[in-house]
Amino acid sequence: MTEERIAHLGGHRRVLIEAVGLGLFTGALGIVYLVGIDYLVEAIWGEEWSTRGWFSGSVWMLVIPVVAGLLVGLMYRGFRLPSRFPGFIEDLEEGEVDPRTAPSVLAIAVLSLISGPSLGPEAPMGTAGGAAGTWLARRRGGDAATVRQLSFIGISGAFGGLMSTPVGGPLLAFELEHEQTHSYYFQNLVPGVVAGAVAFGVMWPVVGAPFEALLAIPSDGFRSWMLLAAVGLGLLGAGAALVVGKLILLSSAMLRPLDARPVLRGVIGGALVGVLAFALPLTLFSGQTALPLILEDFEAFGIAMLVALALLKAAALGISLGAGFYGGPIFPTFFIGAVLGVAVHLLIPAIPMAVAVGSIMAALGAAMALLPISMAVLVAIMTQSGLEVSGAVLLASITAYAIRIGISQKASTGDMQRSAASDSPV
Repeated sequence: MTEERIAHLGGHRRVLIEAVGLGLFTGALGIVYLVGIDYLVEAIWGEEWSTRGWFSGSVWMLVIPVVAGLLVGLMYRGFRLPSRFPGFIEDLEEGEVDPRTAPSVLAIAVLSLISGPSLGPEAPMGTAGGAAGTWLARRRGGDAATVRQLSFIGISGAFGGLMSTPVGGPLLAFELEHEQTHSYYFQNLVPGVVAGAVAFGVMWPVVGAPFEALLAIPSDGFRSWMLLAAVGLGLLGAGAALVVGKLILLSSAMLRPLDARPVLRGVIGGALVGVLAFALPLTLFSGQTALPLILEDFEAFGIAMLVALALLKAAALGISLGAGFYGGPIFPTFFIGAVLGVAVHLLIPAIPMAVAVGSIMAALGAAMALLPISMAVLVAIMTQSGLEVSGAVLLASITAYAIRIGISQKASTGDMQRSAASDSPV
């Protein structure tokens, strides 16, 4: 064996050891993170947020987000932070997370997640894991490729524990643009799975699988026609993604002119979150604890309220992001998809709840995030509806993704044609 080959294998062994270390770190951090947030939410809110009727909120639903927005704005100013933070997908694409700002970002994230804004826990965990990987790579004097590699592994570890699957982080990255070589898989995906497995193993004895069977919807049995229904649900999910995505962008854009004034931005954003919560309290938080409440008594909501809840949740997500609160969009998006899926089941009872909810969740996520396989896998983990239904969910996800890509390509072609026409001397 040549010296070059020995050095190459030694480098792989070192990366795998570092993957284990990053998995241990992200797993331990995940325990503190989830347990701490659950404790603080219970201490601050109790069960008050779970009221279900129109305008059933309390004055605290107006006060708490405003105070949190004020504190978040002061943290932006005091820590001299940029007005916007990249999400975990941007971190994966950039290949690094600044370890210097990560503690401040996590502090803002914790304050955001306990005070009611419509955000999920995944982005802060990805930031923490990515920052740990970037720090480790820089500490040993690694080049840009090493920084990207270990940052990816750190994010994979964070997602492995949080999403209750070792392949959560690697699968997300797999669907992003990457180098199609065997070395890429061994240098990134394999140690990423190792980090995810270690993190999951650390978290399992303490917090279990946080999101496994979160929406354990019993399947009424599978029929072949459900695959055709899944295609239709994928079409519906793609259409809903256009509406929901536009609403999120508009809601977020309202507050962007205040980026240079983070305190005012936070206070106004918190007030808007509070108003929506006062109108319909289930718009608070990520939605992961509200969904079981909806499924318990979904008929009492009715189609109109469910659609209104989905739209208000989208507005709350956009406002939360625009106001400078920090968290992830995946779980609020899943909430929106699940609520619309329940509405579809109420409208067409012949479509089983498991198929309707799972398909719309995955289709909406795939059309918005452009990650069809990842969204389908995460929904399958959350719903635990069986292999056959999971196949329908995947089909709906891919359908919505294909429609979104087709629309994007058509829009790009139209832009190029209009540009060519405007440049023409005729």
